[in-house]
Amino acid sequence: MEDRVSSRKQSVLMGGLISSAGIFISKFLGLLYVVPFNAILQTAENQSYYSQTFNIYSYVIQIATAGLPFAIATLVARYAARNDYRTCLLVKKISFVTMSVLGVVSALIMILFSGMIAGGITPKECDVDIMQKSIILISLAIFIIPILSSIRGFYQGLKEMEIYSMSQVLEQLVRIIFLLTAGALLVYVFNQDAIWALYFSVIAASVSGLLTIFYIRWKGKSKLNEVRQLASTQELETKADPRQIFKELVYLAIPFLLTAIFGYCDSIINQIDLKPGLQVYGEMKYTAELSSAIFMHATKIIAIPMILSPGFSAAIIPYITSAIEKKHIRLVRKYILECIESVVYIALPICFMLFIFAKPIMFSLFGNANLELDTFVMKWYALEAVCATICPIFSSIVMAIGYRKKIIINTVIFAVIKLLTNRLLISFMGVGGMIISSLIAYSVFSVLNIYIIQKYYKVNWKYTFRKILFMLIGVLAIYLVSIPFNMIGWIDYVDSRVICLCILAAMGIITTLAYLGVTAFFQIPQSIFHIDLSSLVSKVKGKFGR
Repeated sequence: MEDRVSSRKQSVLMGGLISSAGIFISKFLGLLYVVPFNAILQTAENQSYYSQTFNIYSYVIQIATAGLPFAIATLVARYAARNDYRTCLLVKKISFVTMSVLGVVSALIMILFSGMIAGGITPKECDVDIMQKSIILISLAIFIIPILSSIRGFYQGLKEMEIYSMSQVLEQLVRIIFLLTAGALLVYVFNQDAIWALYFSVIAASVSGLLTIFYIRWKGKSKLNEVRQLASTQELETKADPRQIFKELVYLAIPFLLTAIFGYCDSIINQIDLKPGLQVYGEMKYTAELSSAIFMHATKIIAIPMILSPGFSAAIIPYITSAIEKKHIRLVRKYILECIESVVYIALPICFMLFIFAKPIMFSLFGNANLELDTFVMKWYALEAVCATICPIFSSIVMAIGYRKKIIINTVIFAVIKLLTNRLLISFMGVGGMIISSLIAYSVFSVLNIYIIQKYYKVNWKYTFRKILFMLIGVLAIYLVSIPFNMIGWIDYVDSRVICLCILAAMGIITTLAYLGVTAFFQIPQSIFHIDLSSLVSKVKGKFGR
């Protein structure tokens, strides 16, 4: 019997695109606010405090949003596929309590170890005490966000990706409005030191989390009532009890949690290794400007293509779980290929354009102050963005098809490779070595996961490899179209960031059209996204021909 709760949008592709769209908008908003916010913070030191604090926060939150929430979504999807809505509601209740406890524990650990963390990551010219205060303030958000994630996980399991997506946009929007408004008032109206803008920007994460919880409860009220109605009338007898559900939740969550801890560890390892690694390298010093270029500028920009990974991961978990529960193996294979092909098709051109247009992008967003350093860092990070976007999808697929122990082993291998090679390569190559280390770790990680998928589900990769080949031809078209722009060296003659942004937008449109045109010629977007271009063109002509 088809799942009654999720009768709409029965497509992993649609779910992935909706989820990715929400994350994209939130990340794009996060990129736009950087320029006015940097002006409010005033100094590179204050920017470094903020970027380092949020890098730690992001790591902890990535764990919180990739562990139990995905396990919650898996359980809800499993019992919804069995039409056991009473158990779905029980999962919701137990997960809320569990995530609340996890949030309290995580926040207390952050507070207790804030001094040690601050001392280990703070550049020489920055104040460790200020960094510690920032970490303590962000601990409140680390309590709130896991609760928010448990609620999101429930609706994710019901395949309500609109609620999942819109809540992310709202969370980011509220955070940006709060930190810009509070910061501007404190600095420009009440003439306070810019450090107070830093503290309130950290508090903004907690405010946005609370308001988003209220939004989801309001927006999801009708869906929750529907589930409650189905639970009250279901004929299926449920034998689940709270202890059993909690054990299932923990059993599913541990692999997700360990995978998140080891899988997202590269950013923390980078923070730990960069300073001592550069001391050995000698040709570049670890300064507040470099810290800002890496952890605030480049990482925020590459977060744009990287949204595809959590977006499609959030969608694929409930869909594959439902298909496996109903023993639709061919449908599982279809979901796997749809997910991978969609992510690769979108990620490749974006990451390549970040590489070839690094200088105008950095100038448009951050100005001339450290343009050469920003551009240098951005080019390296654009390379990492390709692997950091595509590789985690394989991890989510292996997790979804049930081989959780194997993904833990693969993720530990990823972390070990990163740990063993990172400082060594930084010592020889500087910042580039940090990226090369990640690329090596990601490559090994992907090969191991593809082997597992192939071994147990016999996926036919023939046509996928063919599509990727044509995608690379499309990327070559982007490069050829960009040559005239780069040859004239226009960026050296533009002194207005607004004009630069306008030219960059035009270049982006032209190169994107080149990619779409070449790949459409080879029928790639038509086959991946199930688009009938001839029918679409006919409709457009008919509309404008009236």
